[in-house]
Amino acid sequence: MIKSSSKIGLAFFVRPQFDVDLAKNFFNKVQDSLKEAGIATQVFELPVSTDAEALSLAESVNSHQDLHGLIVVQGTFCDASLILNLASNINLPIMIWATKEQPTGGRLSLNSFCGLNLGAHTLVNAGIKFKGVYGSPGSPAVIKKVTSFARAAGAVKWLKGKRIGLFGHRPSGYYPSNFNEILLRKQFGITVEYLSLSEVFSLAQKMEIKDIQPFINTLVGVEGLEMVSTSKSVQAYLALKELIAQKALDAVAVECWPEFMAGFGGAVCYALSRLNDEGIVAACEADVNGAVTMLLGSYLSSQANFIADLVGAEEEQNQLIFWHCGNGPLSLAAPGTNPVAGVHPNRKTPLAMYFPLKGGPVTVSRLSSDHNGNLRLFLGSGTGIETDLLYSGNSLPIQISGSVEETLDTILCEGIEHHYIVTYGDLTGEFREIAELLGLRMITF
Repeated sequence: MIKSSSKIGLAFFVRPQFDVDLAKNFFNKVQDSLKEAGIATQVFELPVSTDAEALSLAESVNSHQDLHGLIVVQGTFCDASLILNLASNINLPIMIWATKEQPTGGRLSLNSFCGLNLGAHTLVNAGIKFKGVYGSPGSPAVIKKVTSFARAAGAVKWLKGKRIGLFGHRPSGYYPSNFNEILLRKQFGITVEYLSLSEVFSLAQKMEIKDIQPFINTLVGVEGLEMVSTSKSVQAYLALKELIAQKALDAVAVECWPEFMAGFGGAVCYALSRLNDEGIVAACEADVNGAVTMLLGSYLSSQANFIADLVGAEEEQNQLIFWHCGNGPLSLAAPGTNPVAGVHPNRKTPLAMYFPLKGGPVTVSRLSSDHNGNLRLFLGSGTGIETDLLYSGNSLPIQISGSVEETLDTILCEGIEHHYIVTYGDLTGEFREIAELLGLRMITF
């Protein structure tokens, strides 16, 4: 499974006219809080007080190619030339962290926030992105903001160079699966490799399965399925896995119908389920933007995602109903349920996985294209509610805090695509930071 990690540079701005010892104490507490939060740091110990020192710090930061972002601790008030010289000469996301100061009735010992304010004005007018945060290292709310920034910076850098294999093309009329390859390369650093379904089918036919049981022994009811098609589904999984390795792919988006059922004779739902459980992001219906969203969700959660249709809502319970046709990762099955071997609900071809998903806090997200072709991020959170299986395939009702009616109106008015990515855990802070770093407009619920 994908494991997320971030390494953040930590620098220190100070003016000798202020209480340097108090500022240093703030800097040390920041280091301790990041360590407790599990964020790896590269600490630049020398305090920065002059323009020359800011430029020297930029050189040091640039020499550390493994950094994902930089936190500048605003120890005391400083004029804005320091942050401008630093930010203009590095290519990393920057956070400036100012601390609260207790009133004493006397002189301001640090005047930290004013330094942040001055720097923010300058960076905004220079067109340089940054994140500002104000508060004590002991504040859980502040640490959540800092952690979200660090993890988002790690995700953005991690995405660069990722390769998505597009097997086949979108089904006829499935315009939501369209994508802009140039924008994905420009904004995310992601490349798309095009592969034919015939390549999958040809390789799958060569896959010998002497004993199918090891592949399906956790599923109930396999004996009731047509075995030739069931075997083809397993062969498709093996073929996709081999091609992913051969092509060094990080994710796949697969044209799952109609050719898999009509031309090959087996459904690909089983393969997508297993690949996602094995840490290989796999989206159906040739949904490349969905695969990108799943990559982010997998990085942030270190779990498999569920790519789903929104099929309805229960207004009285304030629930949105998510479903898909049997590609859910088994690791997301509700406790105590026995996943059942089934057929694709519409095409009646094996092999699909039938089970309800587990409950708990979830994030719902979607990298989306607007009518002008610009990328945006649809984002919200809620609580998955464990229920019996609602429809053949996989299902999960999600209770949200906002209005279901208003959420549906937003989805329809904005023209959001029909696939949504359900990721376990409340990761909205991280996704918001990612949107900021990548310049994506957010649509939230």
